[in-house]
Amino acid sequence: MTKRPTQEEVARIAGTSTAVVSYVLNNGPRSVSEDARRRVLAAIAKTGYRPNSAARALVSGRSTVIGLVVPDLANPFLAQLTQSLERELFGRGYSLLIGDSGDEPARAATVVETLLAQQVAGLVWYSVDLPPPLDVLGGSALPVVVVNDLAGSGVTEAAPAGRLISVDAEEYRGVRLATEHLLAHGRTRIAHLGGPQGRLNSAERSRGWADAVSAAGLSPTVRMNVPFTQEAGADAAGHLLESGCDAVVTANEMQATGLLRGLHRAGVRVPEDLSVVAYNGTPAAAFAIPSLTTVELQVSALAREIADALEPDSAVTGLTAASELVRRESCGCEVPAAEADA
Repeated sequence: MTKRPTQEEVARIAGTSTAVVSYVLNNGPRSVSEDARRRVLAAIAKTGYRPNSAARALVSGRSTVIGLVVPDLANPFLAQLTQSLERELFGRGYSLLIGDSGDEPARAATVVETLLAQQVAGLVWYSVDLPPPLDVLGGSALPVVVVNDLAGSGVTEAAPAGRLISVDAEEYRGVRLATEHLLAHGRTRIAHLGGPQGRLNSAERSRGWADAVSAAGLSPTVRMNVPFTQEAGADAAGHLLESGCDAVVTANEMQATGLLRGLHRAGVRVPEDLSVVAYNGTPAAAFAIPSLTTVELQVSALAREIADALEPDSAVTGLTAASELVRRESCGCEVPAAEADA
């Protein structure tokens, strides 16, 4: 293994003390002459020296690394959120350290502990378990953002030593909005492809569908609880067709794209025979065939608000993620003009 260049080596080549090298790297606390600064920067370039961010955090008491825990980076929505958050934080001088929990609560706790060991300045946690096991934070005084907080999840009551920031994605509202849109299209036998049984977010999304159908004076057709995957969506197509439904609201985009494949293979026309709308959509939905109508969170705005809330001088403890219905072909709407011209 190649020996890592040290601050002492940089100082020797620059002809300065290690203290001067530190002043250049940290922009203080003491001033450095322009000549010394140029020599230090030249020595850094020559040696390829990179400061140890964890060690600098211990010395200065301030880290510039934010930790992020997500259940599945292959999920387009979570990938989009991760990218938006990384870009927002990078513009503020922070780096993002990412951990994928593999959709397993026990692994998520281990990932959190690993990130804490890296002296992160804050944590963003998209938990698969609600309330998440906040006890793993111990006595840490970090600001912690819980992205998918839901009413009744117990997150607020389980606040750790640091500042807890809960993000309400209004999942009930989003799925209800999707269902009401299908009702406006004249669909009367609307099924729901929900998430895994026993998850609070699955129950919240299903409740939005059920209440919209009930408010319209109709009876729920069928609800299935399956994983948030394309394979599960494709496998569900046969049972949904047997139910006699004329529309389906899915709990996420991955389920919906899988369902579109299953319906195509069964010879079902979308939206003529059966309409589909998905929750938690991304711009990738525009490239499905037919293009997929979704309820999309305004991810860039959410990333900006999360970054604001993580700043040391912030006192924010709650955020609401705004969402909107993006109409496309899978429900019977026309393709948006901006996408049709692309």
